[in-house]
Amino acid sequence: MVETDGGGSMATTLTIDIGGTKCAAAITGDDGVHNLESWPTTGSTENLEHAVAYYQRHLESGGSPAVAIGVSFGGPVDFRTSTVKRSVHVPGWSGFDFGEWSHKTLDLPVAVDNDAKVGALAEFHHGGHDSDDLVYVTVSTGIGAGVISSGRIVRGVSNEAGELGHTRVSEDPKLCSCGRMGCLERMCSGYWIEQDHGRPAVELFADEEFLAEYSRMFARGLSNAILLYNPSVIVLGGGVSRVGARLTKSLTDNVSRELESWSHMVPVITTSTFDRDGVHLGAKELTRDLF
Repeated sequence: MVETDGGGSMATTLTIDIGGTKCAAAITGDDGVHNLESWPTTGSTENLEHAVAYYQRHLESGGSPAVAIGVSFGGPVDFRTSTVKRSVHVPGWSGFDFGEWSHKTLDLPVAVDNDAKVGALAEFHHGGHDSDDLVYVTVSTGIGAGVISSGRIVRGVSNEAGELGHTRVSEDPKLCSCGRMGCLERMCSGYWIEQDHGRPAVELFADEEFLAEYSRMFARGLSNAILLYNPSVIVLGGGVSRVGARLTKSLTDNVSRELESWSHMVPVITTSTFDRDGVHLGAKELTRDLF
């Protein structure tokens, strides 16, 4: 369990994480994340049936009723309507209305956002970074970013601010899932590097030559984010972040070279200290604006 530092009292929240390969549910409050349970990702209805069954077991065991549901989803979401826009990495969810589902099944208010923005909220409120200007970058099946500027999450007019993975960093003609070529996600996400090299990511990153080339490419994308948002901290999450200090040091060196004329803008680049709990802490933060 992760102890949180509060930031305002709030009762129990049912938090749900929906990713490309696995889903999870937890009971999350101001005292932390409790009884986290995960299962392999299947169809949308089946995944939510798992979450409802989990919550019913919680109530049957004498647990406190939730006052809201917070959902982290691995793709673009309409935050205002709680509806999934597209489901590239998590098939079968396009157009899914979480608000309607929540009303019909549990009669609870719900807040939904993509995993990168949820991760940014977790890092801002609970990561101990002491920064009001932070960019959280998740690197796993895809690449996305959540931006905190002056202490507030940056959403943009359609809640798609932070699509860092689909900024172009290469003239390479490799086609991304979004239809563009040379995207940061196409060149640097965990899924695509394994597809391109035919080896597991953990083996690839053990190779110093691969790490150096990967870092040079990834630094181009981070440099774009730095020039746009001027953060004091960049936090890496997702599977690739487990490479740790070897990656962050190499990225810092390459970003410094990319931004030689703006050296004063180079932020601290670090990895998230959260394991599975972080996304649930962030999903809880999403629900604060419901009340």
